[in-house]
Amino acid sequence: MTTEYDQEQLAAAGACFSQASRLLYCEPDTEEVAAQVRERLFEAAPYGMDDAYVQRGLACLDAWCVEAARVSDADGCRAFDERVHGLKREWFRLFVGAGTPDAPCWESFYLEPNSQMFGEKTLEVRAAYRRRGLQIERLHAEPDDHLGLMLGFMGHLCGVEADALADGQEDAARVAADEQKAFLAEHVLPWLAVWRYAVEKNADSDYYRGVGAFAFGLCARYARRFGIAFDEEKQVFARNEC
Repeated sequence: MTTEYDQEQLAAAGACFSQASRLLYCEPDTEEVAAQVRERLFEAAPYGMDDAYVQRGLACLDAWCVEAARVSDADGCRAFDERVHGLKREWFRLFVGAGTPDAPCWESFYLEPNSQMFGEKTLEVRAAYRRRGLQIERLHAEPDDHLGLMLGFMGHLCGVEADALADGQEDAARVAADEQKAFLAEHVLPWLAVWRYAVEKNADSDYYRGVGAFAFGLCARYARRFGIAFDEEKQVFARNEC
């Protein structure tokens, strides 16, 4: 079962996937974080506000931004820069790591035997990108199955579906929706709860606790479009029986 989305809903979901992608994949940039603080970017999201994890994630992110603004007003730019440098260190520790990161973002780490990188899962994700004419910039230098990259791909597919609807190509839109369902169910959801727990356990700041909850909630909310729900008791995603 797939719920039909219109162009506006797809644009909203796509924007959130793109934002989550940047938050995970990109090292925090001082100017970008300053814009997040100045614009109160995380007060609300265009999609997923009916999901408790999305709400929790945005609340944490917004709280960090409010406190950063207060510190900046009281102590000046140097204090703000120090907070951003703290985010950079935390991002590296959580998601990159000098050895094994505290919250690895690669599907392969969780699903491949011995956490082997560049294995079957990486190649499957790479093939999914290529079917849409996409290729990561650092091909063969980093695994294609990084969560940030995969959320960016989900955002891209939302755009593909929206464009097909705009052109009146219902069959192409349906294919794009089915592609999203399969990619999410096969490559993102099976390990997402374990990853979110690792972020929650190891994050030092509200900022990255918020990133973990927001990314998880976004995927969980979008999965409901395809009849897939998160079982809080079992901590797994499963298809609805009805």
